[in-house]
Amino acid sequence: MGKSKTVVPPVAASHYAVPPCVRSALVPIGEELARLEETARWSSQTQFEAGKSWQRWNLRLGVPASVLGLFSGGAAYLDTLPTWVVGTGALAGAGLAAVMTILGSERRAQHAKACANTFHDIQDDARRMLLIDLGGMTDEEARTQLESLTKRYTDARHDADTPNRRAYNRARRNLEEGGQQFAIDSTNRISPLTVIADPSTDADASANPDTTTEPPRDVGRLQTLGRLESCRGTRPGGTRLS
Repeated sequence: MGKSKTVVPPVAASHYAVPPCVRSALVPIGEELARLEETARWSSQTQFEAGKSWQRWNLRLGVPASVLGLFSGGAAYLDTLPTWVVGTGALAGAGLAAVMTILGSERRAQHAKACANTFHDIQDDARRMLLIDLGGMTDEEARTQLESLTKRYTDARHDADTPNRRAYNRARRNLEEGGQQFAIDSTNRISPLTVIADPSTDADASANPDTTTEPPRDVGRLQTLGRLESCRGTRPGGTRLS
């Protein structure tokens, strides 16, 4: 008995497909919305990572500067340590404070967070327009909404600081691990699926055209509803569960 094909949902959907209910005249706009959603998703995650990086730098510089300042002030007041020790601590604290001022780590962290939230709002609006609203829009309405979203993205991109390579790599790792993937996207028809076939069973698969490529239902998520009502799921093989 041959093995059936194994369907593995992607770790993170690269983009959303245009729903089949969208008229052919609006398909190009839907594809552009998918590109905009994907771009905004990457931009928001990268800005989030950049903001966290600047926040860490703010703590690394701010905490030692504050401690050295308190130490130097207390030692000078009590006059229990040599002058050069007190002076060295004061200079070190002032130097760290100067570096913080030059880098503007706190300001950069807040700005990156604000830009990330702006990109995330654009991402959500583009996804909702693509999956929900586009099918019932006229050509003029769809074009106007697309231009509005594109302008918002362009303004946010011009306002955002250029992230470093480390922030981009951390954002990519987060997205590849499904950091911004919704649970519904793992089984929703809108999300693309990756089909992995066993080479030894290609002949069996071609002889059996009814082999399904639909991912199994995630019955594990239904367990949380057990306290409210009795739920039923389906095994991958088709056996009913009570």
